[in-house]
Formats: sequence, C-alpha cells, structure tokens
Amino acid sequence: MMSMRVEQGQPVAGKLIYRAADYAFDTEPAPTTCGASFAVNELQLMLDDEEQQRVVSVEGYCPYPGWRPAVLRPPVARAGILRGAGEGRVAAGSAIGVNSTNDRWPVLVDPAAGWVRVGKGDPDEDCEGVEFAPGAIAVLEEDRLRALWLHPDRLPALSS
Repeated sequence: MMSMRVEQGQPVAGKLIYRAADYAFDTEPAPTTCGASFAVNELQLMLDDEEQQRVVSVEGYCPYPGWRPAVLRPPVARAGILRGAGEGRVAAGSAIGVNSTNDRWPVLVDPAAGWVRVGKGDPDEDCEGVEFAPGAIAVLEEDRLRALWLHPDRLPALSS
C-alpha cells in the first residue's frame, strides 16, 4: 500500500463532476500534465508530472448502481496538497494501487447531502481530512489513505 503525506498549499481550481452515462467521476477542466496515478478501486488519483507525486484530480469508473445509501457527514477539511510519500517518482503511464485488488473499498452515497465516500472503516470516524483537489477530500490514517470523500457538481438520479 502507498504511503501519503499532506503539505500546506492550495488545490488546483476546477470542479468534480459525475458522468452517469460513463459511471465515472471526472474533473473539469482536466489537468493537462497528468500521466501517472494512485488507484482506489477503479478511481484514479491523478498526479501532476511537473510536481513530483502531487495529486491534482480524481477521475475514473465508479458505478453508481453499486453505491450503498448512508447518512454521511464529511470530516472537517482544510485545503492542502496530497503527495505520495514513497521513494522516487511514479513512472508515467503507471497506476499504483492504494488498496489491494482483494480489498475493495465500499462506496457510500448520501443523495441529500451530495457526498460519496469511498473508503474503509466507519465514516463517522473520519474526523479530519485534506481537500486536495476540486470536490475531493482525503482522510489519512497515519500515512495511509483511509477514505476519499467526493462531492461532485451533481449526483446521478438514484433509485430509492
């Protein structure tokens, strides 16, 4: 599993969207310099090639029919920079898994609040996070990613 660290700074501008027809999250405008990523399930935390291992956006497959409804209260979050804490750069074109393929993280959704949580453990234990990209909060447990909180521009129409 990938270690991560938080630094002071501001996330890039933009907005997180969900494309229901594609079952996918995306960031607009798309960063132009991304070529490597960290992966959570099939979601990609895209890295800016110009700044070693800085996560600048979220994109990727996350099918809403599999989301489980929940009441979600996002953690207190401050703006910051999220980076991989491993040795060296992540090679262009590669994706480093944050969770193992045998350890899929559940996806919860609160349609009333507009939040989606991809993570392990109890959401109520996510006390503090860092807003590292548009509409995206990371919660770390020591130096490991515990959860992603995503607040897209709008959610797809969810059946009750």
